[in-house]
Amino acid sequence: MKRSPTKILVLMLTSLASSVHAADLVQIANAAWSYDGTWRAARMSWDADQQLLVQGRAALFPNVSASYGRYDNERELEELGVTQDFGTETTTLQLTQPLFRVDAWYGYKEAQSSTDIAQANFEQARQDFVLRVAQGYFGVLRAWDTLVSAKAEEKAIGRQLEQTQERFDVGLVPATDVEEAQATYDLTRVNLIVAQQQYDIARDQLETLTGQRWETLSELKDALPMDGPQPANMNDWIEKARAQNPQLLAARYNSELSEKTAKRQLGAQLPQVQLVAQYQHSHTAPEDSGGAGFANGVNPDFESKQIGVEVNLPVFQGGGLNSRRKEAALRADAANFEYQQALRDIIQQARSAYRTVEADALRVSARKQAIRSARSALEATQSGYEVGTRNVVDVLNAQQALFAAERDYANARYDYIINSLTLKSTTGDLQQGDLAAINQWLSDTETLNIYQPDLEGRSDALVPDTRY
Repeated sequence: MKRSPTKILVLMLTSLASSVHAADLVQIANAAWSYDGTWRAARMSWDADQQLLVQGRAALFPNVSASYGRYDNERELEELGVTQDFGTETTTLQLTQPLFRVDAWYGYKEAQSSTDIAQANFEQARQDFVLRVAQGYFGVLRAWDTLVSAKAEEKAIGRQLEQTQERFDVGLVPATDVEEAQATYDLTRVNLIVAQQQYDIARDQLETLTGQRWETLSELKDALPMDGPQPANMNDWIEKARAQNPQLLAARYNSELSEKTAKRQLGAQLPQVQLVAQYQHSHTAPEDSGGAGFANGVNPDFESKQIGVEVNLPVFQGGGLNSRRKEAALRADAANFEYQQALRDIIQQARSAYRTVEADALRVSARKQAIRSARSALEATQSGYEVGTRNVVDVLNAQQALFAAERDYANARYDYIINSLTLKSTTGDLQQGDLAAINQWLSDTETLNIYQPDLEGRSDALVPDTRY
């Protein structure tokens, strides 16, 4: 895209003045870190899930309980014809320590697996957050490039329509040429409206993600190292996905959890042995003894201490115990099948993501060459139109092909960035540091003023350029 020296100077001065305050990818990520509701909810859920292990372990530790009761009693001694009214206060302390509880042990193992699942889900949420930030940032830049291209195309087709009308007025072209040019111009107007809408939506989505209004964003540099996946061996990415993909890890931990649940349900049918120690104190205060005092079997104080071993064996509960055991075993089998399918899916996703990035690298180079070809074709078509060997439809088609090639090139670059991050996410290796690395691809001088964009100046600059 060639720019006149004057426009280049104006753009450089404007960019230098605004680049000091231009937001980049790292700043957007930092703002989203503390604002994005989905990410904050994931962090709170992670903190909550850490309590699962404590709860699962609690069944193996001593259980101490205390109780107090205050009761009013009425006692009638029929042989003596005496009625006794008295109050009772009872205090009980009890300690229970499991000695043999298979179900409690596997309940603890279930809690460990649940915590592992929570860790994998949190890791997936973190990688999703990184992807959302990149998609939000480059979504604005992508929509902006599309809008600039649509505006430039509308201007170019508009100028072509004016020239065609002038040639028609002097009898050089038929009326059909004017109608063709008018139809094409109307279509570009529609495309411009759609592009403006998409840009506004992308801008609003970035604000929703970060909770801030951004005035300027840094744009991509012209020359970027888009050489394809590194390492270049697809099997390396697949093996890493096998070992680290959070969704796959969550499926594996869920399979382990289901197996432990099945063992816990089996353990619920086994004997449960526990140590029990109890202390109880009861105090009785007379209200109306009817003259009999406490001599008729009502003692003022009572104290007892117990320690021993209890053995409980659930024998029959209407078939529920055995049914729950069978259900848990079947669900364990289902979870194992789900894990196997998740493994196959992740391997396929890693292959697809690798090939997509590999193709994106080639597409970027090919799209750049397509711009050169489209520009040469447009120049040749315009020359033919001037000498009468080509008609206006050919010129309009050539112009549209050039603008389409420019849009495709811009989209190919954004696709490469997003798909590269998606590939790393597939392997479970996407980090916040990857955003910092991509941030180095942003220009220090080229900036986008989000709410007051220089749309006219940018679109005027979209003319043949030898730098492609």
